Amino acid sequence: MKVYFAAAVSLDRTMLPVYRQIVAEVKKLGHTVINSHVVDPEMPVGDNLSAAALYKRETILIDQADALIADVTKPSWGTAFLMEHALSKDKPVLVLYYKEADRPLPMMIEGHPEVYVAHYTKGNIRTVLRKNLDYFVVMHKRKGKLIVIDGTDGSGKGTQTELLLKYLEDNNKPNKFIDFPRYYTSFHGKMVGRYLSGEFGTLESASPYLSSLFYAMDRLTARDEIVDWLEEGNTIVANRYTTSSMAFQTARIEPDKQEEFLRWLYAMEYKEHKLPKEDIVLFLYVPVEISQKLIEKKDKREYVKGKKKDINEANVAYQQSVLKLYLELAKRYKHWVVIPCVDGNGKLYSVETIHKKIVSTLKERGIL
Repeated sequence: MKVYFAAAVSLDRTMLPVYRQIVAEVKKLGHTVINSHVVDPEMPVGDNLSAAALYKRETILIDQADALIADVTKPSWGTAFLMEHALSKDKPVLVLYYKEADRPLPMMIEGHPEVYVAHYTKGNIRTVLRKNLDYFVVMHKRKGKLIVIDGTDGSGKGTQTELLLKYLEDNNKPNKFIDFPRYYTSFHGKMVGRYLSGEFGTLESASPYLSSLFYAMDRLTARDEIVDWLEEGNTIVANRYTTSSMAFQTARIEPDKQEEFLRWLYAMEYKEHKLPKEDIVLFLYVPVEISQKLIEKKDKREYVKGKKKDINEANVAYQQSVLKLYLELAKRYKHWVVIPCVDGNGKLYSVETIHKKIVSTLKERGIL
């Protein structure tokens, strides 16, 4: 993989020995640093180029790179610009920050949703680089698509998932299916089932931060399988994903603290756990009063010890809050699409009508 390295080198070169170690470790891991000149102690400021020529050279190099690594221990406007340029070109960006720095990591970088942040010491540079660059390689090799079908409880996710998988099969498109939570086949999925049965407390008493870990670990243990499927070029249909926790768990947080929780959840699952990001989220919109009737028609389920409803499904007010949050998330994220499942009179569309809308949406978005 071709890597561009950015750091503060023009005015303050006290970190140059560390930068040189970082570049050397990147090379030892089998990657190419396409701008090794940046850590040359003999390089003059700006490499004796005009501002315009320097800008052109460095942006062209970033365009040619597969990823960018930026050490932001020492502040640099130039490094910040290079990071944003890489992000604008859809290049993955790894931000490194020395643990013994005399100032905290800038909040604008720490809170950036699209950069991967890693704190390092001189003794663990290779470990930090390997973990993140291996993930970037996986992203680079990704050929398939990840479709998430999501919605409130009783919205018909399972039915639409089955119909979409049949469509893919009938059209000779390689496909895979995964269903979260994995109540019966995953160690952590079983813990989710115990939580939903009320074993660890009520909906109000159980911490959303702690209960989110059960769901997150269930997905984490499926990550490598999903990565392999994407590398093989499969279209993966997931019945629920991290997106569900973004609605169901966040809805349990006080409104003024929901944004903080969302950032934490996103950072844990996509940055720390490095789950593959979904290509599209299809949110099945069904009013709660209708979805509750559909839940009543379900068979009793083993994971809630034979009950009709789990602690989420049994709380109608909570389901309303979850639905509201789903709709807010759909407005925030461009890759989320709301699929209306009822007409103007509140009558459910047929499963075939909803399926056709899903297929047409996927075609419009270039997923199929």
